[in-house]
Amino acid sequence: MASRDVQFPLQFPPGRAFVTVMVEEHEALPDGCVQRFRATGGPRVVHHVAWESEEGVGGTWAVRGALADGSAAPALARPVDDSSAGTSILVVGGDHGLRLTSESGEEVAAAYLLLAPDAIVD
Repeated sequence: MASRDVQFPLQFPPGRAFVTVMVEEHEALPDGCVQRFRATGGPRVVHHVAWESEEGVGGTWAVRGALADGSAAPALARPVDDSSAGTSILVVGGDHGLRLTSESGEEVAAAYLLLAPDAIVD
């Protein structure tokens, strides 16, 4: 099942929904990714996040999902349990993960993001 097929239930018993992130192996993310998280709330579309890349470029980044056919999809954010931080925000995209674009135009691929709640800009 490709990550664009991941279902985000809009109605579910609190604390019982799980989100499986599946990102296919491809050039930008050669290892792919499969992770599972316990959701604590419903999803919402997100357009910008406060984030710092591995290269140290910080600030507000535009975020979108990346699909295998090269098209874009909305990025979705939802609260999840994070054993080390309590509640974090999981941001997921398409079957090729996420693409983030900095204010200076740098583009970075990520399988998913796990962020503090205040890192969601809009």
